[in-house]
Amino acid sequence: MLNPSRLLARGESTMIPGPIVDRQMLVASGLFICMGLLATVAIDTVAEEISQPPRGVCPPYHLRSEDGEVIDPKQSPAKPYSPKQTCGVCHNYEKITSAYHFTQGFGEQPTRKQSERIGWATSPGNHGGNWCSPAALYPYLSAEQNDDRAEIDMTSYTFLASCGVCHPGGGSAEFDRQGRRYDRWAADPASGITDGGDNDLHGDYFQARWVASGVLEADCLICHLPDYDMAARNGQVRSLNYRWAATVGSGLGEVSGTVKDGDEPVTSYRETMFRPDGTLELPVVRSPPNESCLACHQQPGWKKRGANFRARTDVHLKAGMRCVDCHPSGSSASDPRISDYLNHGIAKGDDPGGLVHDHLDNTVRSCKDCHDTGARGGPIAKHAGLPPLHLERMECQTCHVPERLVKPISIQASALLNDAPRIPQDGKQLWTFYGPDGEWRNHYGFLNMMGYDHKPTEPFRPTLIRYQGTIRPANRVHSAWPGIEVENRSALLQPRMRDLRTMWLEHREDPTRYPSLAMIRDDDGDGVPEVDRPEEIDALIHAVTQRLEDVEFPMTGRRVVWVLNERVYRSGTEYREMDKETWEASPFANVHTYNHDIYPARAALGANGCTDCHSPGSDFFYAPVLNRPFDPDGGPAMTPQWSLLDPTPFWADLGAYREYYGKPVLYALLAGIGLSGLVLATVILIGRFRSDGPAWHLALPWGIAGGGGLVLFAISLHPEVAGYVFPSRAWLDSQHVLVAGIIYAIGGVLVLLYLRDPRSRSRASWILGAWCLFGLLLAGFGGTVMLFGFTTFGSLSRLSYTLFDIGLMVAALGICGVLLAEATACCRAALQATGAKSVGGICN
Repeated sequence: MLNPSRLLARGESTMIPGPIVDRQMLVASGLFICMGLLATVAIDTVAEEISQPPRGVCPPYHLRSEDGEVIDPKQSPAKPYSPKQTCGVCHNYEKITSAYHFTQGFGEQPTRKQSERIGWATSPGNHGGNWCSPAALYPYLSAEQNDDRAEIDMTSYTFLASCGVCHPGGGSAEFDRQGRRYDRWAADPASGITDGGDNDLHGDYFQARWVASGVLEADCLICHLPDYDMAARNGQVRSLNYRWAATVGSGLGEVSGTVKDGDEPVTSYRETMFRPDGTLELPVVRSPPNESCLACHQQPGWKKRGANFRARTDVHLKAGMRCVDCHPSGSSASDPRISDYLNHGIAKGDDPGGLVHDHLDNTVRSCKDCHDTGARGGPIAKHAGLPPLHLERMECQTCHVPERLVKPISIQASALLNDAPRIPQDGKQLWTFYGPDGEWRNHYGFLNMMGYDHKPTEPFRPTLIRYQGTIRPANRVHSAWPGIEVENRSALLQPRMRDLRTMWLEHREDPTRYPSLAMIRDDDGDGVPEVDRPEEIDALIHAVTQRLEDVEFPMTGRRVVWVLNERVYRSGTEYREMDKETWEASPFANVHTYNHDIYPARAALGANGCTDCHSPGSDFFYAPVLNRPFDPDGGPAMTPQWSLLDPTPFWADLGAYREYYGKPVLYALLAGIGLSGLVLATVILIGRFRSDGPAWHLALPWGIAGGGGLVLFAISLHPEVAGYVFPSRAWLDSQHVLVAGIIYAIGGVLVLLYLRDPRSRSRASWILGAWCLFGLLLAGFGGTVMLFGFTTFGSLSRLSYTLFDIGLMVAALGICGVLLAEATACCRAALQATGAKSVGGICN
C-alpha cells in the first residue's frame, strides 16, 4: 500500500493514482460524516434530556401567531396568539377538534326524522340544526348555495357572532362546509371571494368579513384555564374580533378596536404574565372545573331543563363532585368509544333533544356505575323491598328527581311581539314563553334582571315520559309558530324572524299595515295575546303571507301555515297532523330529560312507602300535565299524567287502590292473625290448666282480643299517634318478604295440621283451610312473576303485584278464620268437658 508520507520524504511526487485516491477519500469522508452525525445526535439527545420537562404538565412555552412565529410580548403592536399554533406544538389539534363540542353537527347529515320534519336543517347540531332555542322559530343556517337573497338568514359568519359565544372554536368556527379555512380561502385570489361582498349568495361567505375578522380557532384555555374570562372573550366574538378572542379571554393581552366598527384591532400583551425570556407558564388544569362547563351550559340549562347546577339542589354537587366525574373523556373515560388518548369526545347521555354524535350516547357514567359497585365512594343503593320490575322500567331519576325548584320553558309561541320588560330588542321579542303549568313567564326578564345565580325558586312536579322503554322525568316542549309548507313535501320551512318582527313593528306604527293582526287578542285574560281561535289563525296566516310577498320571499309552490304542536293549519279550520313520537309534545320542539339536581334517598319518591306513587290523586299518575299549548279559550290544555304512560287509566287505578286501600287491609289482617293466635293460645292454656274454672275464663281471651283490636283501630285513625305505635308505612311496604313469610309460615303449618288429621275438622274449618291454601297459591304465583321480572308476560307482570297482595289477603283472612274456628272448637270442647285435662281438636 502506498504511503503518502514516505513519498513526501523522498521528494517524490505526491500524486496518487486516481482510483486509489478516490476510494481513500470516500472512506475518510464517510467516517468523518458518520462521526459528525453521531456527535450531533449525542449532543441533541443530551440537550433534550436536559431541557425535557417533567411529564404531566406543560413546560414554559412561547405564544405563537397564526403563521407559527414566536410572539414577543414586549413588541407593540403585537399579533394575537393562535391557540392552534401554540398548543398544537405538543398536542394533536386535529384529533382534539374532531370531537362534537367543536364540530357541533358540522360535517354530519341531518337525521331521517329531521329531514322529514325540518326543511331548513343541514345538520343534527347547533351548526345547521337545532340550537339553544328549544323550538321553532329561530334563525336558521342558510344553505351553501342560494338562489334568492330573501332566503338567506344566518350564515356561518353571523352564526359565530351569536352562537359563537357557546362555541369553543374549531370545526364550523374555523372551516367552511368544504373543509377550507375561511380566512385563508377568502384571501386566496383563486376563490373569487370579496371580503364583505355578496359572494354569489354563498351561505358561508355572504357579506362575511373573514379576512378582517379571522376565524375562531379552538381555544383550549376556555376549559383548561381556571378563571378564564368568558364574558371578555364573548365581547370580542360579538364585535367580530374572532382572531383576537382567545387573547382577551385568557387575560394575556388587551385589544383595542373592533372589526364590527371597521377598525383594525391592535393587540398589546400584559408583560407581567410572561417570564423574562418571553415564555409563559399558565396554571392550566387537566380536568376542567365546573365553572368552565357552566359558562356555556347553565343558561340554556335553565331554559331547557330548569337546571340549577348548585349544591342546594343536587346531592352530587353537595358531595363535592365535578362535572367531569360523570362526563369524562380521553384517558379519564372508561367507555372504549371515547377513552383513547386526547379524545375530547366528552361522555354524554341520551337526551331526546340532542342529536349530535348519537353514536356516543350513554358513554356518561351511569347511576349504576357507582351505586351498584360503591365506586368513587358512592353508597350502594339498597332499594329494600322494591320489586325488580320498578328498576327495570324506570330510570333512577324518576324517583330521585321528584320535583324541580327552577322552572324551564315548556311552551314556546313564536308569533307575536312580546313587550314584557327587559327582553332584548331583537328577534327574542317574538318568543312568548310559558312554564310547565302553562302560565306565561318572562324568562329573559328574569335572566337579565336577576341573573342565573338569583333565579326564582318555583317548585313543580316534572312530567314523566316513556323513552327507550323506561319511564323518566322530562320537559316536553310545545311549539306554536308560523311555518311555510312546500308542495309535495312533508318537511316545513321557517320564515325569517327579522321579517316577522319588522311586520309587527310596522303594524304598530301604522295599523293599516298588515291590518289582520289587529284581530289577535288575549282570550284567557292573562295579559298576553295568543293565536288559538280560527279567525286568529287565519289572520296571522294572511299577515305573514303578505309580509313574505313584501320582502320578495319566493312563494311559488309554498304557502304559510300555522303550526301548533303536530297540527299544521292551512286555515283556521283545516289542518293535517305530522307524525311524532309518543314522548314528544311537538315534532318541532325538543324533549329534554332531567338528569341533574338529584335528591338523596330520604327525599326520593318511595321514601314514605308505595303510596307516594300508588294512591288516588298522586302526582305520579294523576297530576295534570300539559297536553296542548292552548285550548279553545286560550288557556293551556291539560291531561292526566297517566295518559303519557298508558293508553288507559286501568293500571294506574289498580295500583292506587291496591296500595292505598288494599295494603292497609293486609296489614290489619296481619294484626288480626296475631290477635286470633292470641285468642287460640289463651283458650288452649285455659283448657289445659283451668278446665274446672268458671266459664267466663274462656270469654276472657275473646274480650282482650276484641278490645285490643278496637284500640288498634282507634289509633290508626290518628296518624300522629300511629307513628309512635306502629311501624312506618314505608318500612311495612319494604317488607314484602317478611310479611309474606309470616303468612306462609302460619298458613303452611295450619294446612299441614289439617292434612295430618283431616277427619277431626268440621266442614266450615275445611272451607277456611281451602280458602287459606288458595290464597297461598295465588300469592306464590304472583310473587314469582313479580320477583323474577317475567316481563315477556306483558300485562301479567304488571298484574302480578295485585295478584300477590290479593293472595296474601285471602290467605291471611283464611288464617284468621281457621285460628278463630279452632279457638271456638276449643272453647266448645272445654265447656263440654267434665274434668278432662285435655280437649279434642287442635287442643290435643
